[in-house]
Amino acid sequence: MSYCRICGSENNVSYYAGNRGNLCKSCASDTPRKVGFAEFLASYFKDQDMTDYGNHNIAKEFYSDYRASTNNLAGYIKATTSAA
Repeated sequence: MSYCRICGSENNVSYYAGNRGNLCKSCASDTPRKVGFAEFLASYFKDQDMTDYGNHNIAKEFYSDYRASTNNLAGYIKATTSAA
């Protein structure tokens, strides 16, 4: 059984390559296409060396969070780097 990466639903879940994950139809229609890990690193961690083991794991966690969000890359960067 597959679960939606966004809402956790079990109903009408399919893999969407452009969104890089299992999503229900509702979340798939609301979720923009996702970029790959390399492009995410280049955009989110512009001037930082993320090849170190610890930094790479942190970057993977941020990427996983990005993939589970309903934001495009620009929206995710803005939402997670803006001051509250």
